[in-house]
Amino acid sequence: MKKYIALVFLGFSISLYSQNETAQKKEINFSDLNKKQIIDSLNKKLEEYYIRPKSIGEISKKLNENFKKGKYKDILVPNEFASKLSTDLIDASKDLHFRVMYDPAWAEDQQKIKEKGTQEKIKAAELIEAKKKNFGFIQAKILEGNIGYLEFNYFEDPAIASETAASTMQFLNNTDALIIDLRKNNGGVMEMGQFISSYFFSNKELPLYKYYYFEENRKKVDREMWLLPSVPGKRLDQIPIYILTSGGTFSAAEWMSYSLQNLKRATIVGEKTAGGAHPITRVVVSNGFSVNIPFGEVKDPITNMDFEGKGVMPEVLCKSEEAVNRAHLLALEQLSQKDTDAVSNLNWFTPVVKNRQQPFIADKEILKSYQGKFGKSELIFEGNNLYFRWNNIITLLLTPLESDLFLVDGTDEYRIKIIFENQSVTAIKRIYRDGQERVYKKD
Repeated sequence: MKKYIALVFLGFSISLYSQNETAQKKEINFSDLNKKQIIDSLNKKLEEYYIRPKSIGEISKKLNENFKKGKYKDILVPNEFASKLSTDLIDASKDLHFRVMYDPAWAEDQQKIKEKGTQEKIKAAELIEAKKKNFGFIQAKILEGNIGYLEFNYFEDPAIASETAASTMQFLNNTDALIIDLRKNNGGVMEMGQFISSYFFSNKELPLYKYYYFEENRKKVDREMWLLPSVPGKRLDQIPIYILTSGGTFSAAEWMSYSLQNLKRATIVGEKTAGGAHPITRVVVSNGFSVNIPFGEVKDPITNMDFEGKGVMPEVLCKSEEAVNRAHLLALEQLSQKDTDAVSNLNWFTPVVKNRQQPFIADKEILKSYQGKFGKSELIFEGNNLYFRWNNIITLLLTPLESDLFLVDGTDEYRIKIIFENQSVTAIKRIYRDGQERVYKKD
């Protein structure tokens, strides 16, 4: 039981088995009797596990009333019934972690969980699915200005994912700042948040979370989760951290954001998160059904609070689709304030980052007017694009950053700027990254 709790400690649980389609098709007699048995079994599990015992009576009452009023009568497909029960549980409790599922194969395996063969089967299935998803890690790359970017969309158990997590962190360990994208992250195993967060501190003893949960028969278990004393490879304890959030950032992803925010270790950029702070456990209900039940409570050691129903509020509020560029610009600005050598990076990359969010649309007639020869260089307008040709050897596409400033395809060492006198093009200028300039007058 404890191992399974760890697997779904926060966030939506991930189904590790495909739906039993044969069982679905044979479930012709999905009668009111079946539905009543499922509701009764569900109510019993609420009594055993749900974190808010005072709310159980109202929730059970609501489900029973819906049954008596015939609101479930016309539902003939088990998955549809599971979806309806999920909606009703959330409506009655306002707790976003509730989820009812129909998966007879999973339920059957849980009944045999103590059998060695079943445990091995479950672990094997978990590992296969996790590998297909690269343990949640989507991409890691280096943005302009040596800013690291990491996106992962769920928190896998470090017992099977720590090697991938560690190698990802090592790929990013020479960056000057790090952006962590949790905008599409719905949570998962809280220990992964602990593992990743430990990279952002020197070897300190700091508590990340205080929590408790209920086991069967409402036995209370108290726990604390601290920063790990060691992590594989180099720590990133000296660089700025930015975490991107959205309205879909949920559960363990929220806890990592909330904890690092309260420890003054990360700046949150984006939208307020969903507001699901409770850990869950998945338990078997009757007739092949199961349910995710919030069975514990987590508190931040600094605030002694959580964000259940409220969400985590970013320091920098913006639309989620704007968050990457906002964080990127913030990182460049912060680095330039600490290091005068980084000012050139700020000036060089800022137009690129801004243009990525809102691409500059150049007037085709204006681009056409830039054509001409400039010594060994030439500007050519062709197919609605402007090209830079050098010495009749190489031709490179120019991408407008501004009306008179262009990126040169294939290189970031220099850019092309159009020079005017009396509203006429008189020259082009190569602007180099190191500050040098070369002017080529128009023939």
